[in-house]
Amino acid sequence: MSPEDLKYAKRNDPLMPRSRAKLGIPFISKDVPAPASEFAQPDVVIGLTTLAYRHSFIQGMRNDDFSEALAKLMADFQNESGPHDQRKSALLYVSWVELCDCRVTGVSA
Repeated sequence: MSPEDLKYAKRNDPLMPRSRAKLGIPFISKDVPAPASEFAQPDVVIGLTTLAYRHSFIQGMRNDDFSEALAKLMADFQNESGPHDQRKSALLYVSWVELCDCRVTGVSA
């Protein structure tokens, strides 16, 4: 949801879950999201969310979304055991960096 859509949604439904702001949401008509769409069809929500991120390719991820993803990755990293460079979340981070045609210092290819 755009910031304007989020303000409108919170004004109309103060108890709206925060997760709804980050999902691709089915719409009943122009600018009218379906009220019960969040958990109705998980596969549809996942597909729409993926399409929404791909559609906003030029704009990219919002800074809040990126910060949240990194915070989750760091929390996962802290809860994993083993050598730092072999932990699942560390390998995931390295793969993200490599997708940008960059490399992480101290990690052998």
